[in-house]
Amino acid sequence: MHIFHHIKKICTCLLTTCICIPIMINGMMLTKAYTFTPDATIHSQAAILYSRDTQQILYEKNADQQQMPGHLVQIMTAIVVMENCDDLDAVSITADEDLYASFYRYDEPDDLRYADIKDGDTLSVREYLYAMMLTSSCEAAMILANAFGDGEVSTFVQLMNDKAAEIGCTATTFVNPTGLYDAKQVSTARDLLMIANYALQIDGFEEIATTVTYTPTTANTANHPDPAAWVWTQSNSMMLETSEYFFEGAKGIKTGNLNKTGRSIITEATKDGSTYLVVLLNAPFNDAEGELQFYHIEDATNLFEWAFSSFSYTTLLGDDEEIAEVEVLNSDGNSYVLVRPESDCILLWCDSVDTTAVQKVIYLEENTQAPVKKGDVLGSMELKFSGEVIANVPLVAVTDVNRSFTKFNAYAFENFPHSPWFRYGIVAGAVLSVAYILICIYAAYRARKNVTPEDPIHLVPHATKYDSKPKQNWKRSDTVFYHGPEYRESEAEHKEEREMEMSGSNHK
Repeated sequence: MHIFHHIKKICTCLLTTCICIPIMINGMMLTKAYTFTPDATIHSQAAILYSRDTQQILYEKNADQQQMPGHLVQIMTAIVVMENCDDLDAVSITADEDLYASFYRYDEPDDLRYADIKDGDTLSVREYLYAMMLTSSCEAAMILANAFGDGEVSTFVQLMNDKAAEIGCTATTFVNPTGLYDAKQVSTARDLLMIANYALQIDGFEEIATTVTYTPTTANTANHPDPAAWVWTQSNSMMLETSEYFFEGAKGIKTGNLNKTGRSIITEATKDGSTYLVVLLNAPFNDAEGELQFYHIEDATNLFEWAFSSFSYTTLLGDDEEIAEVEVLNSDGNSYVLVRPESDCILLWCDSVDTTAVQKVIYLEENTQAPVKKGDVLGSMELKFSGEVIANVPLVAVTDVNRSFTKFNAYAFENFPHSPWFRYGIVAGAVLSVAYILICIYAAYRARKNVTPEDPIHLVPHATKYDSKPKQNWKRSDTVFYHGPEYRESEAEHKEEREMEMSGSNHK
């Protein structure tokens, strides 16, 4: 039976994948959720209908309005425990009633949920998870929080808030692991959808959360003389064939009621290969006449019936549809090319809504140059519904377009003066020219600065010097240049000496 269950699960996943492939292939991308209006009144304060196959929200009501989540909080409790426990079966915890003694002082006793876990009972972590997910057991939640919070429930609650932030929840605050009323403990339908989707990816969570009944195998016979009678039953009556609210294909996941706010539920249902999940928060307990009602179950049933009967995969745009012409410059032959969608645009669509309500906005590239290859992206098409973009489809060329050598060269010659490269060349030339002129000016300045002017003292010749030997051996040794008084005195002395020499010669 267990093997059959897994085979069935694998087949369902493969079927879902095959259905979803056309939606995501070749670059067609969903850009925003689009919603429709169900044909029934939704009583819950906040609601979401979500397709697990296409990961789309198909309907929402007050999805971002903060609400009291009640026992739905226990989904996060289970996430933290399962991610911090290596083996759910190997780890056992003994119950200590002191952990939930505060329950006896709680001012809304009807909010409390028990799984008959008594002081001294020793159960595995997996069994505590079954107790909590099936019956909303507050004892199990406290025992698990204490064990995985290192003896401090507040430490465990911090782990819950950290995980919520990690998942992407922006409007969620956890105060306790049980879901019991606290004005500060709030969340939204959108955040709880993210939390539920995250939990469903954890190995073993969905099996626990969608089980109808479970009997613990490690019952303490002192507290439970008949272990077989200790049975935990799923609180979601939509799964119980004996219930008037039974809905074929419904599974789990969690219910939660608070007297001060209302009834809440997160559940999923599968039919004909499609799976939908609903989040419903705080439906009223009574109708206008004061009669007791289960509006959360009624809302879930109506949304599932609407989804299974009204939604189907619809081709909004075929990949063989020729959308427009794109002008191609310098082409050899046709001066344009046709474009078509890169792929079929197949979306999950409400059958009661005419597809002609989808607006198609085309964006084409301008100044497309040849050559163009078949399949080249030359534009895009936005599909809009109710003013929101629901898909963006690339548009590609239907055929090749070759380049004309003559047209291309004539075009290049004609447009070169207007091209960026021409402007870049002008700018570069101007910059280099200015740089060259500045370098020349600087070089001239440096050359002029390095020339030392001649000192006039070096321009006047010095009188001929003679050595101090007797006159007959006198001779001119060198020439030195002088100026000023020194020169004149030296010259006068030399003149007097010459005259004396001449007088002496004559005298002889």
